[in-house]
Amino acid sequence: MINWIINLIFPPKCIFCRTILNTKTEIEICKECYEQISFKEGASINPGGRFNYYDSVICVCDYSGIIKEAIRRYKFYNKPSYYRTFARLLAQRIKELTQWQKFDMILSVPLHPERERSRGYNQSYLIARQLSRELGIKNESKLLARVKNTHSQSLLQRDDRFINVKDAFKVTNASKVEGRAMFLVDDILTTGTTLNECSRVLKEAGAKKIVTAVIASGRRN
Repeated sequence: MINWIINLIFPPKCIFCRTILNTKTEIEICKECYEQISFKEGASINPGGRFNYYDSVICVCDYSGIIKEAIRRYKFYNKPSYYRTFARLLAQRIKELTQWQKFDMILSVPLHPERERSRGYNQSYLIARQLSRELGIKNESKLLARVKNTHSQSLLQRDDRFINVKDAFKVTNASKVEGRAMFLVDDILTTGTTLNECSRVLKEAGAKKIVTAVIASGRRN
C-alpha cells in the first residue's frame, strides 16, 4: 500500500528513457527498453582458472548498450534510485538459477569510507539491501570491510588489478561467516579481481559457499 501511494504521487519512470510507467510497476523499465537489453544466456559465467575463491557467478546481462549507460549514471552521476530496478532484475535471475532459499546471507563489495563519502552511497550495498528484501535473506554486508583505499580498477591493467586489491578487504566477524553460504553482490564483473579478493578473505574466514551476483559483465564465458 505504501509503495502504491508513493508511486501514485511520484509515478515510476523507465530508468533508461524516462517514460512514465503504470503505478503498479515493480521493475522500472518500459517494454521497448526491456527488449533492448542483452540478457546473458546460460546458467552463469565460468569463474576461470585464476579465480578459485568464489564458486560461481550469476549475471543478468552484457555490459553494453543501455545497461552500460545506466550503470555509469548509477555509479558516477548520482542516480542511486536505480538500485531497486537492478536488484529486482538480479533477484529474478537468482530465482531462476539457484536454490536461493538455502543461502544464509547477502553481502556487498564494500567501498572505502573515503570513497563512499565522496560518492554519497555504495552502489553495490544499495543493490544488496534491496536484494535482501526481495529474497528474504539477511543482508550482512557489515561483515566485510575495505581497509585500503585502492585506486579505481577501471584505470588499471589486468595484472595491476590483482596487486591493487591485494589485502584490501577484511572480515569483521569470522564466527558469523564460518560454514555459511552467501551471495556476494557487485554491480559489474570485468576481470573479477575485486570479487575474487573479497571471496578469498571470506573463504579463509570459513565461508562454505560464495556465489557472486552482478548486474552486468563484458565477459563472454
